Amino acid sequence: MKFDHMKILEMLSFIYEDLDIDTVETRFMDFTKAIFAFDRLALFFVKHRREVLQGKLSHGFPPGLVESMEIPFDQRHLLTQPLITGLPVWNEKNDADPFAAKLGLTNYAIIPVVNKKRVPCWEIQQCRQTSCPAFGSKWLRCWLVPGTKCKGGLFLDAVEKRDRCRDCPVFHEQSSERVEGILVADKSVSGRAITEEEVTMLSLVGHTVGVAIDNSKRFERTLRVAIKDDLTGLHNRRYFNERLVEELERAKRYPGDPGSLLMLDLDFFKKINDRYGHPKGDEILVWFASLLRDKLRKSDLVARYGGEEFAVLLINTAKAKAMEVAEELRQATETASEAQTGILLTVSIGVATFTDDAQSCERLIVRADKALYRAKAQGRNRVCAAGASV
Repeated sequence: MKFDHMKILEMLSFIYEDLDIDTVETRFMDFTKAIFAFDRLALFFVKHRREVLQGKLSHGFPPGLVESMEIPFDQRHLLTQPLITGLPVWNEKNDADPFAAKLGLTNYAIIPVVNKKRVPCWEIQQCRQTSCPAFGSKWLRCWLVPGTKCKGGLFLDAVEKRDRCRDCPVFHEQSSERVEGILVADKSVSGRAITEEEVTMLSLVGHTVGVAIDNSKRFERTLRVAIKDDLTGLHNRRYFNERLVEELERAKRYPGDPGSLLMLDLDFFKKINDRYGHPKGDEILVWFASLLRDKLRKSDLVARYGGEEFAVLLINTAKAKAMEVAEELRQATETASEAQTGILLTVSIGVATFTDDAQSCERLIVRADKALYRAKAQGRNRVCAAGASV
C-alpha cells in the first residue's frame, strides 16, 4: 500500500505535542486506525516491576478481551518477544502460545514501542557499506530501511535481515526497560497479507511514539518532584500554598462552599528523634502521612508543611464538620499509633474556616497556626479552633 508520508509526519508531530501518557497512547491508536488498513489493533503496555504485559486499548477485538489480558515476560510468547529482543514479530506461527490463540492471530505484526534510541547497527558492526541507505543513521537498525545492504554487501529480505540481527551484539544488549509496550496490528479477519513496508513504517512510528511516552514519564516525574515531599509523598508546602490560594478564590466566587484549614503537629516529636533516632522519626512521619491519606477524602488537599507539621485543606467543609474531622484524626492517631509504630503518638490540631475566621489566605494560615499553638499550650493532644476547643 502507498503511505501518505505527510499524514504520518502530521500524526507524529501531533502526538509529540502532548505530555499526558494516556493522550499520547490514544492518539497513537486513533492515527494508526486512520492511516493503516488493519482489521484490528491492540495496544499493550509494560509493567516493568511485575514483568508483565498488560492490555490497555483495542479496536476490532471483542470488548474487554485485550484489556483483560496480562502476559508474563517470556520469549516463548509471541506478544512478549519484542520486549526482550526489541525487534518486531510478524506472521510467525506458534500453535502453543495461548495468548496468540486467544486473540486469533494469523496475519499479524507485533511492533515494539521503543523508548530509547539504539546504538547504530553500522557502528557496532564496523560496517563500511556507505552506499547503504541505513549507513550513518544515528538510531535506525539496518533492517528498518528497505534496500539496505547487510555486512558483505548482500541484499537480504526483511526476515533474513531480522534473523541476522539476532546474532548481532546490539540484539544481545537489549532489555525490556527500553520498551514501553507493543502494538498488535492484525489482518486475520480479512486474510490480507501484511507487507514488509507496513512493518517498517509501523516500527518507525513505534520508535517515535515510545520516545514521546518516555518524555511524558520524565515530565510527570519532574512535576512530581516539584510538588511532592520526598519522604512522605504528600504535597509540599509551596504547592499547598498555591492550591490554597486557588481554592479560596473559588470559595469567594461561591460563598456557599466554605473551606477549612487544619494545621497538625505531632506532639513531642523532637524527643522521639532524640531517643529513637531520625530513621525511626522518618518512619513515623511516613506512617502519619499514610493515616491522613486513609482518613481523608480524595478531594481534600494534604501536605507536609515542614518537619513534623502537616496541613489539610478540607474542601467545601464548614467549621462544625471540620472540627469533627480534626477530632477523628486526633483519636485515630492516639488509638492506632502504638500498635503500628511501636510508639504512642498524639497530635495537636488547629482549625480555621474561610470566611468565618479569615478573609484572606494569609490570615487563614495565621488563625489556624494560633489555634494550633493554643492546643499545645493547653496540654497537647487536642483540637482547637478560633475561640473554642474540644
